[in-house]
Formats: sequence, C-alpha cells, structure tokens
Amino acid sequence: MTFSLRARFAISFAVAFFLTLALLFVTLHVSLRNILIKDLDGELDLHAQELVADTRRAGLAPDPQRLVFALAANASERLTGAPVVTAVFDGDGALVRASRFLPDEGREIRPGDLHALREGEDWHRTIKSVQGRTVRTGLHPVIDHARLIGVVQTAAPLGPVTAATDRLQNLLWIEGAAAALIATLAGYLIARSGLKLLHGVSDLAADIEANDLTRRLHLERGPLEVRRLAETFDAMLDRLEQSFALQRSFALDVAHELRTPLTALRGNLDVLLLDPSLDPEIRTEIERLASETARLSRLTSNLLALAQAEVGRRAERRPVDLDVLCLEVYQQARGLRRGVRLRLGHEDQVTVLGDQDLLKQLILNLVENAMKFTPAGGTVTLSLYGDSSSARIAVEDTGPGIRPEELPHIFERFYRAPAGGGRVAGGTGIGLSVARWIATEHGGEIEVESEAGRGSAFTVRLPRESPALRVAAPQPVAVAS
Repeated sequence: MTFSLRARFAISFAVAFFLTLALLFVTLHVSLRNILIKDLDGELDLHAQELVADTRRAGLAPDPQRLVFALAANASERLTGAPVVTAVFDGDGALVRASRFLPDEGREIRPGDLHALREGEDWHRTIKSVQGRTVRTGLHPVIDHARLIGVVQTAAPLGPVTAATDRLQNLLWIEGAAAALIATLAGYLIARSGLKLLHGVSDLAADIEANDLTRRLHLERGPLEVRRLAETFDAMLDRLEQSFALQRSFALDVAHELRTPLTALRGNLDVLLLDPSLDPEIRTEIERLASETARLSRLTSNLLALAQAEVGRRAERRPVDLDVLCLEVYQQARGLRRGVRLRLGHEDQVTVLGDQDLLKQLILNLVENAMKFTPAGGTVTLSLYGDSSSARIAVEDTGPGIRPEELPHIFERFYRAPAGGGRVAGGTGIGLSVARWIATEHGGEIEVESEAGRGSAFTVRLPRESPALRVAAPQPVAVAS
C-alpha cells in the first residue's frame, strides 16, 4: 500500500509521539512503584522500631529473651492496611511466633539475610500470603550490647501500592491514546499546510502540456526547500520551452525547405511520364518515384501543419466547396495503393468557411489512413453530407477494424497501432493527429466507430458557412496539399 507524503508524515509523527509517551509512561510507572515501595519499607521499619522502643520502656530491656517473647505476644493474627508484626525470630534466626496467614517462605530467615541483620541493617522482601495477597515484609534487627538478640518482622499489604500504580498506568494509557490521536490529527494538518505549496507544484506540472510551457510558479514566499524546488522547476520549464521552440523552428524550416525541391521533382517526373516513347520498365520506375515523391509531399505538409499547430497559428476563413475538395482527393488518392478501391459515395454540395488547403489535407489524411490499413480487395468509401447547420465528411473502409484498446490513442501524436489482423504496418503516426487539429481549428470534431473484423468509419463534422464567419479577417497559413 502506498501512502501520500502527508499520511507518512502524520503516521511517523504519531508513532514517534506514541513511543515517546510509552517510554515516559513505563519510566513513570516503574519510578512511582519503586518510590511507593520505598516509602512502605520506611513505614515498616518505623513501626518495628516503635514496638521495640515501647517494649524496652516497659522495663523488659535487661532480659533480651523476655523482650523477644513480649514482641512475639504482640504478633498480629491478621493483616490490615497498616504495618503489623507478623513474625518474631530469636537471635539465631529461629522462629518464635508467626501469624497464621504467612506462607512458608515468610517463616524463615535466609543465612544471607541473617548476616546483614547482625550488622544492624534492615532487610526487605516481597512474599505472597496464603490468601493469595502480595505483602511487603521488613526484617528489623533487635540489637543489645552489639549482639543480635532477635528479629522483628513487620508486613503490610502491597495491594494498595500496585492498585494505585495500575490505576495510574491505565489513566496514562487512555490519555496517551487520546494524545496520540490528537498528535496524528495535528501532524496531518501541519503536513497538509506545509505541503500545500508542493501540491501547487504537482498540479501545475499536471496541467502543463508540450504546447503550453509558458506557465511558471514564481514562488516568493514559503519554506526555503519548497522555494528552491519551485525555482528548479521554473528553470526546467525555461529549458524545455527553449528546446520546444527550437524543435518547432526546425520543423517549420525543414518543411518549407523540402516543399520546393519536392514540387520541382514531382513536376519533372510528370513531364517524363508524358513521353509516349518511354520504355515500359523505365515508366514503371518513374511512376514508383512519382508515388514516393507524392508521399513525401504529403508527409511534408503534415509536418508543416503540425509545426503550425504548435506555434498557435490560425487557419484562414474563406468559403470552401467541400464537394470539389472531395473530388480532388478522390482523383489524387485513388492510385495510392494497388488492390484497394477508392469510391465516392453520397455527395452533397456543401460550402463551409475555412482553409482550403488544410481541409483538403484533412480529407486526404483520412483517406490515406483508410487505404493504408485496408487489405487488398477491400474498398474505401468517401462521402459528404450536408444539412442546414453542419457538414459531415465520412470515410469508411472494409478493413479489419481497430481494436477497442487502440481507439483512445489513434489521434495521439506519433502513435502507431500495432500491425496485425491483416492490417498493413507503416506510417509516421501524425496523419490522424493533424486531421484532428484541422477539424478542431475549424470549429468541428472528428470521431471514429470501429468493430473488429468489420472495418472503421471516420466522421468529421464541420459548421456550415455563416455571415458572421464570412466577414472575419483572414489570417493566411500556407500549407501545401
């Protein structure tokens, strides 16, 4: 799963915040527990010291054995919330008396603990009572003339301490979860605010097309990193615009330079073909050269129209008889491919306002495309329909059709459909792109219907001549057919 940068920032911020809180909570829980246990140990020692002092003040100090028995008589039979005496041991660590609720491990003193007690040190440990409750015990030495004469064991339930720390832990986790949720939301909002400018960069990059490289970000405020990215992006657009300008200029220059020699070459070849005494083999070769020269002329016209489209030049607006153009295209294209028949279908007399050379190139591109992809023995039909508001040019073929996955791409520049199914490969991939531009430039549209195995039908719809368009100032564009 792929997350956006905002989501990643928010999640990372939340995880880091939650881990920090978890470490803080664990440290706080352990520290508080240790502090409370240490305070409880102090209470246990204080209670034992007070009992020993009270017994001594009662006049039992001269006899240590009587002191031990006196303390043993005060041993508690039950464990309350306050520290109580739970066991008394003699100076050798032998049990004198113990409460009923003490487990076995609370009824003896380990040798290591006894050594520390003889040194006058208190000793603490945690044990479980027979009722399953956890208690904290303290061993307090009774010293007389530098000699251990007894040990008093006091105890208190550890439940209140653990209950307090557990309640605190639960409260901290609940508040931590709420804080993590708030931190996640805050991180997301901060990330969205910080990345808003980056979204502007990406939106502009998505809107920019190859024929519109004039837009820039020009960010003067915002984070330094974002401004640097915007400056780099603007510099890249400057270089791209210059590169595309050079490309368009080159295409225009090449197309213009090629038109003159190709026109002269076509004229000379046509003159040679007029010679009745020409050898048949030579005539065949000259006809082939004339055909290739015509193809180069059409390619040059397409390149020129493509370059003009990119620089934003507009077509002139003059009355054009589409029926005459269709007849000219028929005369010119019927010999484009042997074995494929080009026929004129329905033909109305229709006049539109537009550029005659561009409209002729539009029809020729559609016819040439249909004949190129129609196998030998097939037919291409050119028709013209007119009504009160529009003209409709239709080019239908009996070829193998266009696959559904290819239809969205056939008008893309330089797209060449894969050969297959009887279709003839070849072409430059700009004929249909130029045709769509010409149709759009004249306020029309072009569409295609195709079914695999049953041929294709290209339809161009153009608005009819109108007085408002007739008086429009022309902007000449010279394009050879």
